[in-house]
Amino acid sequence: MNKAIVAGLAAGVLIVGLVLSPVFTGFPLLSTAQADHTAETRHFTLVADEAEVQVTPSSHALWPGLMYKAMVFNGTVPGPVISVNQGDTVEITMVNEGDVIHSMDFHSAITTAGANSGPVLSGESKTWSFEAANAGAFFYHCSADGLNGVWEHIANGMFGGIVVHPHNEKEAKEFYVAFDQIYTSSTSANVTGGFDFNKFMAKNPDLILTNGMAHKYVPAIGGVSTITLNGDAGAEIFKVKPGELTRWYIVNAGPNDGLAFHFIGAMMDVKDGSIKNRYGTQLKADETWWIPPGSATVIEAVFPEAGLYVGVDHEMTDVVKGGAFAVLAADDATADDHPEGTWVPTVHEDAMMEQ
Repeated sequence: MNKAIVAGLAAGVLIVGLVLSPVFTGFPLLSTAQADHTAETRHFTLVADEAEVQVTPSSHALWPGLMYKAMVFNGTVPGPVISVNQGDTVEITMVNEGDVIHSMDFHSAITTAGANSGPVLSGESKTWSFEAANAGAFFYHCSADGLNGVWEHIANGMFGGIVVHPHNEKEAKEFYVAFDQIYTSSTSANVTGGFDFNKFMAKNPDLILTNGMAHKYVPAIGGVSTITLNGDAGAEIFKVKPGELTRWYIVNAGPNDGLAFHFIGAMMDVKDGSIKNRYGTQLKADETWWIPPGSATVIEAVFPEAGLYVGVDHEMTDVVKGGAFAVLAADDATADDHPEGTWVPTVHEDAMMEQ
């Protein structure tokens, strides 16, 4: 590893505050009032498998083009966002196309039978259901063989988020972003890495991924001395209109560390849970919000004027390792210009949604 580059990256993060280079363009149950609506049964199929995935951009200054032996739902890290309405029945079919035992645990389910699928052997499938009783954002993940190996399956990318939309939700531009840590046996572009148990036990992750890649949505840092992080063709950042309400479903897969989430240049309204007859607001106008491992939260923010903003894990070593993303507020932003995999479907109560 080039020590000069590491020092430059750290200095850029700590001193400049991740300024992007301009050259790179326990919740209570539902009340009767909340439950009084036409609920639907919504079916989702999740395919469990193992796959090699790219976890750093090809142009990354520190770790270009790293590959990793991941475990995936529907071929991606993270798995797809599941979007339903409060009170809906969520029906899940898990198909195991992998070589090892997989399973599922839904943190949004308030029932043993619905929360856990139980082990699903290679080549088999299972279908089960639960009620989406509480609004908010929640974590789902593989539980391996009855928790035997759950730590490795989560660390290898087998997780995602479920969004349960409340009935009184305001219109907003919504995004799905998952943070996670990987512990890889190789930081060489020539060798595909795999899960390193010793690094895991030492709580020493090599990379922090945002939607499956370190610095996936950060082209570069440095206002004077620029360090390229993702200059690859097709690289994307988040775009919003100045002054519009945005809603972020932030997932912290861990598996070990918390996420000190912060927007540079914007304040946040944190919305989680069910408080009697309404969708709850735990905290408003906050600067940084703590999301523990194995959890998810709903954050609303308005970016007041045109320009670049940054969402970060304010644990600075995690920023260096990949835990950040860029948000561009611009008048030409549209309602459907989400980076691939970050769009959250708005669910209509009179329709069945297949995903």
